[in-house]
Amino acid sequence: MKIFRIKIYLKIKILIKALFQNKINLKKIDNVILKQSNKNFLTYTSQLRTAFLLVLKYLKLKYKNKNEIVLMSYNLKEMTNIPLRLNLKINFCDIDFKTGSFNLQELQSKINNKTLCVVLTNIFSDHESSKKIKQICFRNKIPLIEDNAIYFDNFTKKKKKIYSGSFGDYSLLSFNIMKNISGLYGGCISYNDLEFKNYCKKVFKQNIKFPSLLYARQIIIFFVLKVLSFNFIYKYFFHYFFYLSSEYKINFVQNLIYPSLRFKNSKIPSYYLSPMSNFTKKLIYYQLLDFSGRKKNHEIRKINNKYYYYSFKKINSKNIFILPVVDFNFQNYLEFPVLFKEKKKIYKFLMQKGFDLKKIHYFNCSKEFKSNFKCVNSERVENEVLCLPNHNKINKNNIDRLINEIDIFYKNKI
Repeated sequence: MKIFRIKIYLKIKILIKALFQNKINLKKIDNVILKQSNKNFLTYTSQLRTAFLLVLKYLKLKYKNKNEIVLMSYNLKEMTNIPLRLNLKINFCDIDFKTGSFNLQELQSKINNKTLCVVLTNIFSDHESSKKIKQICFRNKIPLIEDNAIYFDNFTKKKKKIYSGSFGDYSLLSFNIMKNISGLYGGCISYNDLEFKNYCKKVFKQNIKFPSLLYARQIIIFFVLKVLSFNFIYKYFFHYFFYLSSEYKINFVQNLIYPSLRFKNSKIPSYYLSPMSNFTKKLIYYQLLDFSGRKKNHEIRKINNKYYYYSFKKINSKNIFILPVVDFNFQNYLEFPVLFKEKKKIYKFLMQKGFDLKKIHYFNCSKEFKSNFKCVNSERVENEVLCLPNHNKINKNNIDRLINEIDIFYKNKI
């Protein structure tokens, strides 16, 4: 059975409710985010990239003699473009395949007296490596920015729950259209720095408006993706349409399902410094207060992630590499990442068999932005990773069928 890979967590009934309900108690969701991130203050922004821009601009003002940041090379292009447009030098750091996060020795070597901050991007990272990165930054008196866009609600349980997003001095969240908490657009920063809170207030007093056309486009994309997710429509039409768009590089379709492809290496638009809209606040309000729904989604993904992981371990193929998972609550991926040799061929093979996989994830930004740093592991991940579907329509039977076809593909190559 053909199943759409993309899961749009925002429900139409919540969208309608947000349109007609005016009063919300924002403190309730403030408390959810602040508790998880272990912070005192919260600022809502129009996008995560706005949050990142605000923190970097503030740190530049605060530490005028520092102009370098350390960033993991496997990243979104936009997260690299922003510091470069602020005239900051980026010391790219490679992925460690043992942890899915920074190579810690490399990280330590790239911190110096010019380092403004370190940016921890939670893509594959485990709890222990995040803790060690925090300790390195603390010892060197360097602020840590934690990008928690695709790890929200992930945690490790010791004596109490410790959530991703609680390690950074400034923790960033995204509520974009494909996140597990979606406000169509939106982001936020949690922190303990009162001076930064006042800085954000001054910026937002400029009353910069987020473009209505961009927001309208996002609403249209939301409804289009919702329609595409209907089993009958996807199975008999759109699966083939997506396959052909990939084969023949039909850009407008690729841009729809891979938002990162819309990136343009250009100046930072003024609307990046716009605040979150009230409509977005209402959308995330109703989702964040749905504790049972969030827990259910977390458990479904965890069960699927475990099943993928141990099923691939049984295959034990030199053509397949799985990043180690230490804690399935913390590394609870929205889509399960696997590195495949001959990625393009196996992607085409599986699409022809009726399986939908995410072909484009993040990028080796050290190469994209022509840095002198050679991040070999990041390059390998970009070239080999496919992300496998993981949501409430995926079950063990779907995973078994998918993995069986993968096994057949490589056996036929021998």
